[in-house]
Amino acid sequence: MGLTKTRGHLRGRFTEERRTARADVPGKAKTLPFAKLVEIAFWGTVFWGIVRLAAHFLNFTPYGLGAYARPFLWEADEDSWSATGLGVILLFFESVIAVFFYSLLFQRSKMWWSGLLYGLMLLVVAGFFFRMGNWDVATLATEAAWFLSFGMFVGMTITLESHDEA
Repeated sequence: MGLTKTRGHLRGRFTEERRTARADVPGKAKTLPFAKLVEIAFWGTVFWGIVRLAAHFLNFTPYGLGAYARPFLWEADEDSWSATGLGVILLFFESVIAVFFYSLLFQRSKMWWSGLLYGLMLLVVAGFFFRMGNWDVATLATEAAWFLSFGMFVGMTITLESHDEA
């Protein structure tokens, strides 16, 4: 009877060791904490906010950072400092949501180009709200480059962070 108890105890211990060892297997995707997702969204907002400001300043696109604040501006100018500040805040929250959804959809994927697909999906969603059918070729090219590069940044960063073996 004592032998059965010991075997049962050992069996429980070994299965627990196997379960914890599986979580640390190299090459497996690990779940990223929310703080890391917010950090990725923050740096995406900083870099791609600057790129959007430059593209708008150089008249490559009519949509500056104030375009993100359109629902809250009513009759205020999109190019004002307050609209730009509010647009940066809203771009950050939209980036957090975009990074979170990417981590849900593609975190286990090791394909770097899944970020390009995600950027294309973001472009289609943004194009729906900003009437992509009315864009000229220059605006379409600028917005496509912006969303594809943002999606690639998010995709490559999350893939690297979740599959980091160090």
